[in-house]
Amino acid sequence: MTSLMLAETNNVMSYVLIGVVALLLIAMPIMMNLRNKKETQKVQEQTNSLKVGDKVLTTSGVYGTITEVKFDDTKKTVVIETGGKTKSYMTVDAFAIYTVFKSEAELAREQAQKEAEEKARLEAEAAKKAEKKANHKPEEAAVAAEQKPETQQDNKNSNQKNNNKNNSSKKNDSNKK
Repeated sequence: MTSLMLAETNNVMSYVLIGVVALLLIAMPIMMNLRNKKETQKVQEQTNSLKVGDKVLTTSGVYGTITEVKFDDTKKTVVIETGGKTKSYMTVDAFAIYTVFKSEAELAREQAQKEAEEKARLEAEAAKKAEKKANHKPEEAAVAAEQKPETQQDNKNSNQKNNNKNNSSKKNDSNKK
């Protein structure tokens, strides 16, 4: 009989294992697809935001400044100015831009915007707290006030009981000596 129960347990465990493997085989491609969509959207946004004067790094490691952006029906290309004293120009596909470096003015603007958003969020939280206090019902305050004296009286009674116990235990200790 125990071997029959052991066999049934093994069958159940096998089904559970098969279910977990099937779930993983279904979930993995879905999760990878979602991640790829996010990355593709990010690259598309970066490509659409390219403008003349942006400092960029290409996927091949070339640093430069965009001097021209060309939009054709089938492709999007940019002309990049590279070099120090001797200038050279390269035409690359817009998707070959790995990174766009932000200027100090853009960074300062983004920082100011973040600080303004944080300040607005804190003000909204403070307004919610003030609204909660304003909406505090007077009836609840009256009930709380009525309960306070009773609680104070209960505390006095319990303190008296504790004092009485302490006094009686002290008497017992002195009687034992």
